[in-house]
Amino acid sequence: MSSFEHLSDLHQTDTAPGDRRLARLEIIEGIKSYLVGLGLATLLTFVSFFVSGTTLVWGPSIPVALVVLAIAQMGVHLVFFLHITTAPDSVNNVLALAFGVLIVFLLLVGSLWIMANLNHNLRFMDESVRTQFKRGPEVPAVTATGVVSPAATTPVGTYVSGVIQVLDCEVNMQVKAGQLCAKIDLRPYQVAVDQSTAELKETEARLEKDKAHLAQAKAAFESHTRAAKRRVGSRKEIDRLRKSFERAQAQTHRDEAKAAQLQEAFHAAETSLSHTNIVSPLDGTVVARNVELGQTVAASSETPLFVIVADLSLIAIDAKISEKDIGEIMVGSKATFTVDVFPNRQFSGTVTQIRLSPDEHTATTGVVITAPNPDLLLKPGMAATIRITTK
Repeated sequence: MSSFEHLSDLHQTDTAPGDRRLARLEIIEGIKSYLVGLGLATLLTFVSFFVSGTTLVWGPSIPVALVVLAIAQMGVHLVFFLHITTAPDSVNNVLALAFGVLIVFLLLVGSLWIMANLNHNLRFMDESVRTQFKRGPEVPAVTATGVVSPAATTPVGTYVSGVIQVLDCEVNMQVKAGQLCAKIDLRPYQVAVDQSTAELKETEARLEKDKAHLAQAKAAFESHTRAAKRRVGSRKEIDRLRKSFERAQAQTHRDEAKAAQLQEAFHAAETSLSHTNIVSPLDGTVVARNVELGQTVAASSETPLFVIVADLSLIAIDAKISEKDIGEIMVGSKATFTVDVFPNRQFSGTVTQIRLSPDEHTATTGVVITAPNPDLLLKPGMAATIRITTK
């Protein structure tokens, strides 16, 4: 058997690349395929640059359009340059390409995950390094400790005494103006309102009768007075009617005064009843709560039931400075500090107050440092380590 006959027995797909001679028509078709692919690839490239630089396309849709054009570009390369089709002889190529894409995807996802974790773990270290670079040369400073507190607070107390039956507000809770925070047992105050209502109604009913009797006594007296001018009727009868009119008038004045007093008592009882509801006077955050459910509170107590702050974007730190160092600090001195929750993050503030009366027991003087808190990271009660520059 000749070599030509041997090759003729092979299937078309069993020949190695380059063994089969291409016909002139096939060469022309291949060149056309490459030229079409080149034209489409060039067109898609120009369209991508046009989309990314034009203002005619809606901004948020530009990334989506670029992704679609990139996928189309990949399709052009696969079909016109790599000749990957659905034909039987392209199955292995497609599987190899898919496997390669999978490996690249896994490497990309793994790299992004590792980079994200490294960025999270090194973020505070990077901030600390940047702070050290910014700090520059060491300057004289005084160190101290203090406690973070709100710059301005609103105490919420009680106007009436009683037992706390409802307690709805907790520390760090966001509240709205008029929101119920606690409720005092209202039964004694409701009894006072009911009693004042009954007494007021009784007095008002008696006052109406007094006014009716006064009107009758007045009419009778005036009638006999007019008759006396015409010399009709006795003087004695006129005196009796005048006295009766004066008594009715006096009784009416007494009942009017009593009704006015009872009206005031009724309003006071209603006001006391309304004060059994302890509400927030403003929108803000509860930073302290000094009452428990079932506790008896007194209207005369100086300790507020709640402390609410309207804005935590500005905080104050109460620091204790040694007497030997207080002379080096003045209002306006710059300060930096850290808190235990963010040990590698440095915050900045300014000395805004130096208390005149030092603490005799500890030989220290109180200093107030005010600092911005735009991210609301600093919470009341946090311990702060402070460094105040004295240069």
